Amino acid sequence: MATSLKLSDFTLLSFYITEDNFPLLTNNTNKMRDVVRNDGSVIGLYHRVDHEGFKGSVKFIGTLPDTTGSWYGVEWDDPSRGKHDGSYKGKQYFHTSSSTGGSFIRPKKVDGGYSCFLAINDRYGKTNEAHAGVIIEDLFVVDGHKKQTKVEMVGAEKVNKKQSKLDQLQEVVLRGMSVYGVGPHGSELRQHTPNIEELDISATLVSSWLCVSQITECLPKLKSLNVSDNVLPIIPGADEDMPCFSTVEILYINRMHYTWKQILQTCKMFPALKQLHCCFNSVEKLCLPSSLEQLTLLNLESNKVPSWDNVLQLAGLSRLDTLILNDNKIENIYFPDVPPGDTTSCFPCLKSLSVNYNKISEWKSINELNKLQQLEEIRIVHNPIMDLATPETVRQMLVAKISTLKMCNRTEVFEDERKGAEIDYLKRFGPHWLKAGGHQEKDKDQTSAEFLQEHPRFKQFLNKYGAPETSEMEQKSKTLKDNLISVKIRNPDQPDQRVITKKLPVTMVIQKVKTLIQRLYKVGADEVTLSYISKKMPDQEIPFDNDLRQISFYSVENDDEILVRW
Repeated sequence: MATSLKLSDFTLLSFYITEDNFPLLTNNTNKMRDVVRNDGSVIGLYHRVDHEGFKGSVKFIGTLPDTTGSWYGVEWDDPSRGKHDGSYKGKQYFHTSSSTGGSFIRPKKVDGGYSCFLAINDRYGKTNEAHAGVIIEDLFVVDGHKKQTKVEMVGAEKVNKKQSKLDQLQEVVLRGMSVYGVGPHGSELRQHTPNIEELDISATLVSSWLCVSQITECLPKLKSLNVSDNVLPIIPGADEDMPCFSTVEILYINRMHYTWKQILQTCKMFPALKQLHCCFNSVEKLCLPSSLEQLTLLNLESNKVPSWDNVLQLAGLSRLDTLILNDNKIENIYFPDVPPGDTTSCFPCLKSLSVNYNKISEWKSINELNKLQQLEEIRIVHNPIMDLATPETVRQMLVAKISTLKMCNRTEVFEDERKGAEIDYLKRFGPHWLKAGGHQEKDKDQTSAEFLQEHPRFKQFLNKYGAPETSEMEQKSKTLKDNLISVKIRNPDQPDQRVITKKLPVTMVIQKVKTLIQRLYKVGADEVTLSYISKKMPDQEIPFDNDLRQISFYSVENDDEILVRW
């Protein structure tokens, strides 16, 4: 868990001076070398260190009984790396969150990291090594038979030459490097990299928000900051005591073990914030933030949000257009401020909602989404609702129920698809409508309120397309014989080609229809395009635009014509 500490705990030269660690502050230069980095900066309490790939926080600096020299007491991020809880021979020298999370280790065995500028220069600076430092022996691909094929590296020197112009760098990725802060190279960072707009210092050795702010102070054009996978304790009053991140508009704080309260405290330091990614944290109870009025994107993926009630606490974010709630515990969606069919005042600008990997199981949640004013995209895979019917049918239902939808599970919704989905909805639920008092003649229609609550768009479909005929609402037989349709196949561009009449199963996918037609007309595999004309709409040609769709998806009926071109 993130802890709360005083801002003064995090100055780059800070120690707690006790009788145990006082010898480290003497003029004994041999011992002082143990607690300084190569650039001369001091490794102090709560600073981050690395040992053989394991990261941890320094919780103690001093001597131990019956030993010589200085020791670090380190709490490791991975408790399996440690041996104890910070005690030695019955005395507690520091505390750990796990009984095996701590170790005492000699200072010379840990890596205290290097400055941000040195890391940038190391990764992007000009190199005279062969192949621009790329190890060509490691460039190969492995096929299914585990045979290695070498890959030729082309243009590495050219890329390195371009990147080595540090003053032109706009995007810098230092993820996983041992960056501890600005160090003594603040002037070089400010002078040589003035145009950086995106900085990724995730999974590094930065130990506090003060260290982060000292880096960003040197980057006047910074807009995107990623500090994910770091241990950055929340400091009460930090937004008042340290320089603000005044230019940052996009912030990534994933995997930081933050609660929502701690996230809001952090965001107070970012007055221009527009996009916030706080995935894989400890967010449970949400409340309306006063510091996020400008937010347009919020990503809460893989947290512990228990219900839609919590999500509604954010409904006042008037500029939010993208909300990501994947992998939480949400079971249903609702907007209680208005009845079915009306428009909610919640999330007035929301255009994209992602709720993958939740527990949504009922269609009434989808009905509720139609209350949103501007919803254009929904992502809802890996929810129980996706198992209520075939994938094609579920998609049709989603498209029909949400009138403003333009993207469904990352696939565009075209007008022809919408029309087909809405007409199919009329046919599918027409019998239920009749039983609920519905009638093809408007003056005899007495549809029940219960039906309209369950199908709030049904009346719109009736007004748009008219009531379906009784024959269209009859339940279809599931036998193969009764699910065959007779269609005519012809090439409108080549009238000399014969017209073929065929009976096809409505479950046949378009790709198989193409294969059949290629065989019938003896044409090449990549040359055929298909469309059809309905006898009900003889003036409109509808393309078969998805080879994986079944014929039934396009509402093809008996005596319709399939048009083939090559």
